[in-house]
Amino acid sequence: MINGKAIKNQRKKLHISQKELAKNITTQGTISALERNSTTPSSEILAKILERLSLSLDDVLVANVKTSNQNILNTADRQFMSYHFEDALATLKKIKKIADLDQQMHFTFLKTTATMWVKENYDDAIFGYNKILQKSTDNSNIHSILAICELGVTYDVKGEPDKSAFYFEQLPTLLKKIDTDKNIFWYLMLLDNLSKYYSNIKKYRECLAVLNKAIAFAQKHNTPLFIDSFYFLYATTLREQHGAWNKGALSYLLKAWSFADFLEDKLVLSKAQEHLEKQGIL
Repeated sequence: MINGKAIKNQRKKLHISQKELAKNITTQGTISALERNSTTPSSEILAKILERLSLSLDDVLVANVKTSNQNILNTADRQFMSYHFEDALATLKKIKKIADLDQQMHFTFLKTTATMWVKENYDDAIFGYNKILQKSTDNSNIHSILAICELGVTYDVKGEPDKSAFYFEQLPTLLKKIDTDKNIFWYLMLLDNLSKYYSNIKKYRECLAVLNKAIAFAQKHNTPLFIDSFYFLYATTLREQHGAWNKGALSYLLKAWSFADFLEDKLVLSKAQEHLEKQGIL
């Protein structure tokens, strides 16, 4: 779509009348229609008009708002996935208006979660996630499912286990609705949070089942995402089950340490290294 206002402003800036601009190119009526954004002339005529006004096509082309917003959201996604939450929030500020419902939910999820971890304001986060759920008309929407999971996480951080459980217990059914191949990071993040929930409430068999699914999925897609976290939780869960560090638990602990070192995950690396040193392995 052509921005007729930009053409009109440039014409007036150059003190050219519509009749003068149209001379030997087109009619004055075509120029008038173009400036009102009602009609776009042929590409040949448009090129001559722009040349006379010393404008490029980029100067007058109106970007598709939905496409532009999606590009911004994709950038914020990448920053979020790298845990650069402040960068993600700065990127999201570039969005001025969102009409598309899915994009509204996407935006609200990123902004709510990034803000929660930066400012540690959990009540505001709960409000944000509930906004997503109120807007959602499809419980298979990835951002609806993420909002449910993050409500579980948020209530857990707030020390309200019953409320946390209400949301986490919905996840096993909801996970089946996800197009996993299109949402690799988000699916693994959901499995990571669900496995930690089961570990926290000492449902070790369920925890290991989720971890097995997560590790197999990550291997299928050749991604190291969350793998050090999965291996570390697997190791500590086996230890809890058996009451000691057995051979299997230590094997997973070494894998966790190796991947954490590779991924530069300082938190998991520090925890794994501490356990390995106590066992005399490092």
